[in-house]
Amino acid sequence: MSYIEREQIFSKDYLTIEDIQSLLGLTYQMAARQIRNIKRRSDRLGIQGKIHTEDYFEYFNITDKQRYVKEI
Repeated sequence: MSYIEREQIFSKDYLTIEDIQSLLGLTYQMAARQIRNIKRRSDRLGIQGKIHTEDYFEYFNITDKQRYVKEI
């Protein structure tokens, strides 16, 4: 995955199952399971099949977000 692709994914407020598939190289079913695992810890959106990007960062303990999103 290129930096531009990753930046496009993380420029949104939420991640979809398809985004998780691309980011982690998972099948659809495994990506859906990963989203459910993240939601068990935190679910800011409350929308099935989507997670807030902040929930993703917290789940994976990512504190340096500059690597994922270009600061304006």
